[in-house]
Amino acid sequence: MAWHRSISLKIILSIVGIVVAVNGIQAYQTLKDIEKQLNDMVLNTASQLSETIKKSIQSDMLMNRKEHAYKIMETIGRQADIEKVRIYSKEGKILFSSDFREIGRMVDKKAEACYACHAEARPLEKLSMSGRSRIYHPMESVDWTGPGHRVLGIINPLYNDKDCSSAACHAHPEYQKVLGVIDVTMSLAEVDHQIAATRNRVFLSSVVSIVIICAIVAFMLIHMIERPVKELVLGTRRISDGDLDHFISVTTSDEMGHLATSFNQMTSDLQKAREEIREGIRNLERKVEDRTQELRSAQSQLLRSAKLAAVGKLAATVAHEINNPLTGVYTYIKLMERKIEQGQTGGEDFGKYREFLGTMRREVERTTAIVQNLLDFTRPKDPVRKQIGLLKIIEESLSLIRNKLSLNNIEVVKRMEPIPDILADPAHMKQVFINLLINACEAMERGGTLTISCEHDVKANTVMVDIRDTGVGIDPEDIPRIFDPFFSTKEKGTGLGLSVVHGIVTRHNGEVEIDSNPGAGTSIRVKLPIT
Repeated sequence: MAWHRSISLKIILSIVGIVVAVNGIQAYQTLKDIEKQLNDMVLNTASQLSETIKKSIQSDMLMNRKEHAYKIMETIGRQADIEKVRIYSKEGKILFSSDFREIGRMVDKKAEACYACHAEARPLEKLSMSGRSRIYHPMESVDWTGPGHRVLGIINPLYNDKDCSSAACHAHPEYQKVLGVIDVTMSLAEVDHQIAATRNRVFLSSVVSIVIICAIVAFMLIHMIERPVKELVLGTRRISDGDLDHFISVTTSDEMGHLATSFNQMTSDLQKAREEIREGIRNLERKVEDRTQELRSAQSQLLRSAKLAAVGKLAATVAHEINNPLTGVYTYIKLMERKIEQGQTGGEDFGKYREFLGTMRREVERTTAIVQNLLDFTRPKDPVRKQIGLLKIIEESLSLIRNKLSLNNIEVVKRMEPIPDILADPAHMKQVFINLLINACEAMERGGTLTISCEHDVKANTVMVDIRDTGVGIDPEDIPRIFDPFFSTKEKGTGLGLSVVHGIVTRHNGEVEIDSNPGAGTSIRVKLPIT
């Protein structure tokens, strides 16, 4: 079996797919959790730093010592991982920034840093920590290779507390709740690096775990399933090839072991069944042989009886057929002797004698034909083939029976198309057509039409001669026996004519077909190969 069609590969691929899906989901969730934890940790740090800045500059702001407060914020902004420290006024003007280039600029209130408070028509005074923070990629860190590290920004509103609104240096009314905003941005480059390293470790561990799990599964499948299954497949093939002596070794007691045991039991049962079948065949052969001997003995007896019956029938038929013309000949001889004894030898008597002799000649010819048909049937001669024209043979056969056709008042219709010469025995072919023409004449004793047609079948490479009469026809139940020896539908027939015809045509590798209806005439078609 091809490796890509094996059940082990399908199971391994299924397990690999499941493991990859589970590990992928687990790794994705783990990375998300780690990233959230790191972000929350940095966010808490940034929030604490923002509060520290706020509290550190609170006293300086109350005493209007802005330079001292700005110095503190500048010092804090120079620390590692801190991008900027800025203070916005409530109008959005940058009052201070660790990046001195931004001081005095106005910020966009629709930007990400301000949008959380200014999304509504009236600015919000209180925000949660998540609402006060944002993560983004600064424009200066974006290059042609893509965005750089991320930056976490958190805003901390400066509220107009009682100490602030009542201070001598401030002129902010009490109803003004927010005086400004401290914005601290911290670099997440280290966090991104840790996340990337964690992602690589998780990916590597996932790949290693997948490889190890697949290797273990493949090892277990090969040793626990694939090998036993292959042995079972091999065993079934050997049994299908007839090798019932093959048994599978049972090495485990699990399902595969039980399956192997059942397979061996099935093989043993098949061996017993095969031996029983062989023994039954031997017994049957002996019985068949005994019956065959009995049938041969009975057949031999039947053949002897059939031969004796056939000989008896043949002898009776021949004796009857020969006795009739011989009786006529004997009668005319006795009559002629009596007339001679009475001295009747005049001129008129000689005319009668000639009639008697003519009748005697015809009866002797009839006897000769009977004997000749009998000889042709009992001792068929091998045909001496040569190229002959059937049309010429048919014309010669018609000329031989012309008187008989005239006496029976039979009209001959010829529809003989030109046909090629065939390889056949001319004497045998003449005998075939003479017999068929004589049978047609005897079927039309009161006259009729004899139609002879010839055709050439180019596709089958054969010629066909059809002889059709308008005589009495043949009953349908007699047609299957029409070529049997000694079977005749005529009172004076010997039953050998059509048998001889069938034998000659068969020896020439041809066929004889007959079509007849009582009262509508008979059509006999002879098919002969050209070569």
